[in-house]
Amino acid sequence: MIHYRPVTLDDYAQVRDLMRDCGLEKGAAEESRLRRMIDNADRTVGAFEGERLVGFARALCDEAFNGYIGTLCVHPDFRGRGTGTELVTQLTEDSPEITWALRAGHDSAGFWEKQGFARSDIAMEKTRSR
Repeated sequence: MIHYRPVTLDDYAQVRDLMRDCGLEKGAAEESRLRRMIDNADRTVGAFEGERLVGFARALCDEAFNGYIGTLCVHPDFRGRGTGTELVTQLTEDSPEITWALRAGHDSAGFWEKQGFARSDIAMEKTRSR
């Protein structure tokens, strides 16, 4: 049975391992950056099977107008079971007044469209150099 709760720095090792399992090695490579990512997120949620982290999501949100979902990853063995959908719901459901944005990578556009997101013609981005 999957249960959901906020993720904290105490979960660092499991977030790192999950990101690696999900093919996000680059984001998990530098401990100090990954710790800052977890610690500085306004909203985090983890999907746990027992004590094992099998899904993780995080967002930045001003709690007034805009939110940005920066990470969503679900362990490959747990995909297709609604875990990703529930992580998104946990991040966004209490904020119908917020416009949520994200970067849909790894061929995930179809998943995000099922969550109610639409492609945008107004988004701009300045990508990081490392």
